[in-house]
Amino acid sequence: MNEIEVKDLADVGDLIGDAEAKKEIELKSLKKKVVIKKITVGEIADILKVAKENEMQQYLWMVYKGLVKPKLTFDQVKKLKFETLVEIALAIQKFSGLDRESISRLENLLGIKP
Repeated sequence: MNEIEVKDLADVGDLIGDAEAKKEIELKSLKKKVVIKKITVGEIADILKVAKENEMQQYLWMVYKGLVKPKLTFDQVKKLKFETLVEIALAIQKFSGLDRESISRLENLLGIKP
């Protein structure tokens, strides 16, 4: 068995990658721009703790965690128009690789059968 070379070992930067990446998007529902960030595994775990079976609660928490500019309180997120809330939540999901298409590509890459 070959020795593992140090250059072949992943470091923290490799594992975390662009988890802190941010992106400016234009909301079709408002014709205004906002800045979103990728949701981390820890944030997903937090969201699922409080909103395991409730998709609307998941959207609320996803926007609360993933909307960077403007930064809203949770109460403000709850006051968003429905279409704006869903539009932001879906953009955060896609940017974070959590949408169905991204998950399907990952399953294909890893050879996982759903």
